Amino acid sequence: METRQVTMVASLLVLAFLRSGLSWGASADKPWGPMSEIEKAARKEGRLTIYAAPGHVSADAQQAIGPFFKERYGITIDWTTLSARDISPRVIAEQATKQYVADVAMSGIAGNYTELKPRGYVLPILAPSTLEKGVWRLDPTIATPKDRDWLYIFMPLYPSFFINTSLVRPGEEPRSYQDLLSPKWKGKIVLQIPWSGGTGSGWFRATYKKLGLDYMRALANQVALVRNVTDSADEVARGQFPIGISAETTRGQQLVSQGAPVKFLQPKEGSHLAALGMELIPNAPHANAAKLFINWFYSKEGQSLYAVKNLVISVRKDVPQDHILPDMRYIEGAPFMMPEAEDFTAQGSQEFTKVAQQIFDRGTK
Repeated sequence: METRQVTMVASLLVLAFLRSGLSWGASADKPWGPMSEIEKAARKEGRLTIYAAPGHVSADAQQAIGPFFKERYGITIDWTTLSARDISPRVIAEQATKQYVADVAMSGIAGNYTELKPRGYVLPILAPSTLEKGVWRLDPTIATPKDRDWLYIFMPLYPSFFINTSLVRPGEEPRSYQDLLSPKWKGKIVLQIPWSGGTGSGWFRATYKKLGLDYMRALANQVALVRNVTDSADEVARGQFPIGISAETTRGQQLVSQGAPVKFLQPKEGSHLAALGMELIPNAPHANAAKLFINWFYSKEGQSLYAVKNLVISVRKDVPQDHILPDMRYIEGAPFMMPEAEDFTAQGSQEFTKVAQQIFDRGTK
């Protein structure tokens, strides 16, 4: 009798869990659907709120995607642009107080996913478009393949070096990370702080284990640190520093197109892949609109519009790179540095933050 009761209780718990829409691990054979029903419900919701860090969705991209999505589906996108470090506190507060606003977050690993994931504040993303085969330049699920609750939104491949061509002559350009340790570059290299969300954090995660602790300690004596994600690119363009590490690519390309004396360089060790992605937030007020948007976003149509307007490389290889500067395009099959799987966990993130601060924290501008 007791055994049957225990079995019945267990069965009811499992049934309740499945009905809740949660998952122990996403399954690629059970995508959202049918999308026609999701679209119908999304149109009734009529709105969608997206929290996005500046490097994830530029103003140009927002201004292009919003009207397109409204015209196509009758859904208004309310964009809320927040610094990378401000997204997770807001989502956490909304979930804790049950005052739900965010439907989707476009945010990085360091300051957001690793804060939201342990609290259960991200959901699996099973959009049919993300389950297509053979179309990916970078599989958006590569960081969290089992859970599928954080997906790359583009291929954020950073050439790593940003050079002021008026201050650095062609024969003197650094061609490798070792070149940055030359005494002539001491105090002449700028980097965004590598222990918070942003390009500095993404760069550190991708390169630390490859370049090694001793190298990072030596580099720390060479660089000046800035807080804001676009500052390193701007300060190189203004001539305050001849070299920047991991300058924000959207801002860097804007400066190049404006005629600033700057260019990107790829070191011989290879470019690095930053961790910029998408999350589906639980208890979303517009859950169907969120699913519809994500499915569209990862389609060829969505990626084609987004990549061009955000000046980035699409995760889809069927989206051309014509809008990207020639020296920033990805050569199919070329190697690059990226964070390892364990670096996307909360524990891994805490360890990286601790190590980065110990190495680099000598005061920031």
